[in-house]
Amino acid sequence: MKKQPYILHNIKMKRDGEIVTIELCHTKQQRTYELLAGNTASVTGINTKLATSSNGIFQIKVPRTGLPQYFIIKSENGDFSTNLFTERVLPLNNAINIRDMGGYESKDGRFLKWGLLFRGDQLSKLDKNDIEVLTQYNFKTIVDYRSPHERQYHPNKFLSTVVQVLNCDPQSSFSEAAANVVDLRGENEKLVQSIKNGEVPNKYLNDRGENVIESYQDLVTSPVAKQAYGRMIKAVCCKENLPLFHHCRGGKDRTGFGSMLILLLLNIKDEDIIQDYMITKTIRKDRNQLKYDLYRELVQEKSYLDYLMAMIDTRKSYIKAAIDKIYDLFDTPENYFQKHFGITMDEINNVRNFYLEEGTQYDR
Repeated sequence: MKKQPYILHNIKMKRDGEIVTIELCHTKQQRTYELLAGNTASVTGINTKLATSSNGIFQIKVPRTGLPQYFIIKSENGDFSTNLFTERVLPLNNAINIRDMGGYESKDGRFLKWGLLFRGDQLSKLDKNDIEVLTQYNFKTIVDYRSPHERQYHPNKFLSTVVQVLNCDPQSSFSEAAANVVDLRGENEKLVQSIKNGEVPNKYLNDRGENVIESYQDLVTSPVAKQAYGRMIKAVCCKENLPLFHHCRGGKDRTGFGSMLILLLLNIKDEDIIQDYMITKTIRKDRNQLKYDLYRELVQEKSYLDYLMAMIDTRKSYIKAAIDKIYDLFDTPENYFQKHFGITMDEINNVRNFYLEEGTQYDR
């Protein structure tokens, strides 16, 4: 059973095949609750009652062929409602980190619309069923942060709905450390050999992840990253490009930084930006354990293993270092987008008004 890492603060979801369990958390009193659903990410389209519950827990059948499905939970007497929500991580067989960026709260109390912005890992291993699911989400634009080598050896599978693919390689100094290898074994061997050859400074051979922090901070002002992420931001600002999916190889670093930029642009609360980043830690837990076991086949030194695991880990300190640098250098995100990317305040306000909506949640 696959449990969603995070939906909303008061909603839990998990999927077992076609059966989806939805749980309303933090309920204050006993009520009769109704689960409403619809195929569009709009409150006006959520009008099909699927089930009722006295404890806020629902089990329903949601085939992957019927996605996307959006939900609201309301009380039968009309004194309670949640915000609109859906499965955040898309249920795919061969991509683990593709997810909807909707539902996060902005600093002015609005919420990011679902179904418009998606982030994730590469699409190179999708099977037929995965392609069918993603086609239902009608992606029009793909932003690919991978290097030319990565794109050549791991090309994305074709999605018929995609109108344009934007290659926006920010040339992150460490996320492409093994970019000239093709398979996982070769990547691990290269990383370990680089340590043994003395290519990694001793100050990084620990579990603090300082090289990752420095890389994230470099992306804030790097001219190459400015060009790459500037192109992505311009695409996000044009509603004709939506729905938009942006990704790298694993969906952690280059995509994590890009997602932070999008959410800062949209005035999302810092804690929700960090929450969005940290979802990857939960998703990649098993993958990281596998990587650790493979590393241990190649090297035993604790300092080496600490360094390697810090490289693949997802930590609040990584994304927070980038956010803090933006504030340190530019005082506000608005200044950063205006001075660094050349976006006007009018454009910022317009894009916020398009992507953000008032919440439907109430409890009285």
